[in-house]
Amino acid sequence: MKCFQCGAELPDGTRFCGHCGLKVSDPEAATIVMEPEESEALLARIRRIFAGEYEVEREIARGGMAIVYRATETALQRPIALKVLRPDIGLSAAAAERFKREAQTVASLDHPNITPVYRVGQLGGLFHIAMKFVEGRSLDVILDAQGALPVPVTLAVLREAARGLAFANERGIVHRDVKAANILIDTDGRVLVSDFGIALRANDVTLTAAGTLIGTPTYMSPEQCSGLRAGPQSDQYSLAVVAFQMLAGAPPFHSDTLAGIIQHHFFTPPPDVRIAREDVPPTLFDVMARALSKNPNDRFRSTGDMLVALEAIPFGEADRRSSQRTLRELARGRETPRITTGVLPPLPDMPTLAVPLGPPRARRFQRALGYAAALGLVALAGWLGGRTANARTGALAALSSAADTTRAPTAAPPPPPTPPTPPTAPATARPIPIATGKLRMLTNPPSAEILLDGRRVGVGSVVDLRVPVGPRRLRVQATGYQAWDTTIVVQAGVTHTLGRVILRAPSE
Repeated sequence: MKCFQCGAELPDGTRFCGHCGLKVSDPEAATIVMEPEESEALLARIRRIFAGEYEVEREIARGGMAIVYRATETALQRPIALKVLRPDIGLSAAAAERFKREAQTVASLDHPNITPVYRVGQLGGLFHIAMKFVEGRSLDVILDAQGALPVPVTLAVLREAARGLAFANERGIVHRDVKAANILIDTDGRVLVSDFGIALRANDVTLTAAGTLIGTPTYMSPEQCSGLRAGPQSDQYSLAVVAFQMLAGAPPFHSDTLAGIIQHHFFTPPPDVRIAREDVPPTLFDVMARALSKNPNDRFRSTGDMLVALEAIPFGEADRRSSQRTLRELARGRETPRITTGVLPPLPDMPTLAVPLGPPRARRFQRALGYAAALGLVALAGWLGGRTANARTGALAALSSAADTTRAPTAAPPPPPTPPTPPTAPATARPIPIATGKLRMLTNPPSAEILLDGRRVGVGSVVDLRVPVGPRRLRVQATGYQAWDTTIVVQAGVTHTLGRVILRAPSE
């Protein structure tokens, strides 16, 4: 089956998409909840709640934190996109008030490259946002169907998206979730940035389904991955990832696991897009390279400065007309001549923290920042020590050595002094403390194997197994049964109780 948010291929029995984190079904449920039935029940509930205000027609998109419906505003009889926060997301009173206040501020933005927001409110316990319905297609749908785009078309999209971002950033509003799915192309070829400034922060929500993610890891800046507050430079980074995707046909970083994507954001230099596209202008390459800097201080001082750099790239009247015509065709679902791209070199393998079998008692932190915060703090320890390639290589070696040290039952004695003349073995890196949480679960059948990050950690059950914080791939398998595969987010000092995981036979 495929994830209906990012299109990634998922093994049968998967509960969460390993690429975008979208929930497929609840991992704590004793029975599998069929997604179509759940969608129909929610649609019927929303129609009852909004009766008289909006005529809700159908679902048109969904993500990790909201579902978007096409609807008609009853009073004005105009089509709208009704975005409803998913009911399985819990907001504290303070976070709910901040969300409403920020969304109302976005509603005051008036810019041709920002999707207008009409109303923001709460009805029947559901937060909702009524936005203009844009006739056209989103950039991610276009890229999925078309592949890489011509350089002038890419530059046209970047300029218009940067204008909308700069306008909002100057007024203190940060998008926080810039991605291809949130850039819309209407049938007139105009570019609009959607969902402006109303992406939730990870620490604003409590999720009933463990492992559901807020945000899109493929586009997240390193500081967002570490749980820090996003600023205008975060929007610049995400927009540069979109630019890379438009030119190369794929984003710069990919991995089979969420942890792998986040580690790439921290440590891996972005591939040279000119390997895939020889026609990329040097000036455009320089803008992208600066915006993709790991350190936000190395990016543009403001998004307005990034826009100035984009507008300085040669772009004649013929390019403008050609790009506008191409965007109109793509927005209407028509194909244009395809661009042939080169193959980018494979990304380097990233270190993986192994599951410790018997570490000392872990400290209890006041509050875990979530999967990205825990992983990010470990990564930042190496990153902040220096931004050169040598510094990053040393950080990777320290992480690998720390994981090996954690697995050892006792600390190794210090090596004896050696003469300076013969070659010596490299010194052991100082261990990095690893924060842990606990995992507790049972399986049915009792003979099922429990694997964490590919390692067997138990058969039938695990009780209070200490696990490093961050996203962990959990798999339960048994001969003659469908495997159960998901990603859990382990928090420091928290016992994650999954209850009994029941495997199903293929006939069921």
